[in-house]
Amino acid sequence: MNTSFQSEHFTLHALAEGVYAAIATEMGAGFCNTGLVDLGDRTLIIDAFENPQAAEDLLTASIQLTGRKPDVVIISHFHPDHWAGLQVFKNSAILATHPTRQKMIPIAKEMLKDKQDPAELQSYLQQSEASLTAEADENKRHSLEVSIARQRHTLQALPGLEPTLPNQIFQDKVIFHGNRRSAELIVTGKAHTISDCILRLPQDSIAFIGDIGFFNSQPFMPYGFPLKWAALLEKMATWDVETFVPGHGPLGSKDDLSIEATYIRTLEDMVHQVVQSGGTVEDALRKTLPPPFDAWQAIGQRFEANVRSSFKRQSAT
Repeated sequence: MNTSFQSEHFTLHALAEGVYAAIATEMGAGFCNTGLVDLGDRTLIIDAFENPQAAEDLLTASIQLTGRKPDVVIISHFHPDHWAGLQVFKNSAILATHPTRQKMIPIAKEMLKDKQDPAELQSYLQQSEASLTAEADENKRHSLEVSIARQRHTLQALPGLEPTLPNQIFQDKVIFHGNRRSAELIVTGKAHTISDCILRLPQDSIAFIGDIGFFNSQPFMPYGFPLKWAALLEKMATWDVETFVPGHGPLGSKDDLSIEATYIRTLEDMVHQVVQSGGTVEDALRKTLPPPFDAWQAIGQRFEANVRSSFKRQSAT
């Protein structure tokens, strides 16, 4: 089900009456997926996009679809593609775990430095544009085009950027009871980052899982705890949930959780074999993942980032 609300930054999918997934468009300013939930007497948002431009559209969607601005905004983890649009919701209750908020503080300071002096970001954009001109590989060209669009959106928003932090912290679990539905905000602990959380709607069999979920693409693992992450995905596959909204990629099911867990374990095993045989990180980077992951491997730079972080971690143990 699609709603009639239109944004260049995301597409809205109605998952149940009053429950919407905002799936980021490839060339828009959102970059991550977010969620909008009408409890009946309150509205919740989970994650605030990477850019205030996209967050402004999400605010408009909240007003049009639920009749109110969001009462609560939940930040799933500390990566800024999920919260750099928070200034749009600064009058709402903004919830995150304590470790997440602590990790956000130095990132907010870096954002202010970039705002005061955007020369480094401008230089990086010029380098990316030059690389695109010289690149012949179709997959690499597309990845560069997406990256360039993202960089341009960031620079466009920079003059008005006001990095905003959570104003409430929580731990373990929070249950929101509304006159239409209830929602469970659950801390999952170490997985994609040092502290992740999800929003589960038991009555609707829906879960918004942030970057614990990367569907139809490689997950980004350098800040993660891979074996705990894979175990969590496998546990979530036993839940009474039919629809999972990931932080990146399309809507998914339990099958997508299982595929992602297999990717994580496969990459970890591949790197482990190289480390055990005395190989180098370059040896690991020359490896090819089995299907269906081999098709993902050539897209973007996540494979290299994942291999390098895994090699460093496993070499130190």
